[in-house]
Amino acid sequence: MAQPRKRRPERAEQYESPTYRDLQSRLAATVRHLRAEKGWTQEEAAHRCGMTTRHLQSVEGEDVNATLTTLARLCEGFEVDVAQLFQPRK
Repeated sequence: MAQPRKRRPERAEQYESPTYRDLQSRLAATVRHLRAEKGWTQEEAAHRCGMTTRHLQSVEGEDVNATLTTLARLCEGFEVDVAQLFQPRK
């Protein structure tokens, strides 16, 4: 099992805020939904998004603080607007 990332102590509270957790959860759920909708494996989705499979898994598992580069790759790979990545899932 992967070790939890070490974060700067002064930023630890930010990563536990309800807003951060909600955004992270929305992104993960949307990526899983889009991938399932297209019938892609994690490997295929990662390839289409120009990232490693492990990185995509980290996004889907809410284990990463997604950068703008990661968001751009997801948008291009799934052919969606960035706003769609953060739509609430029911």
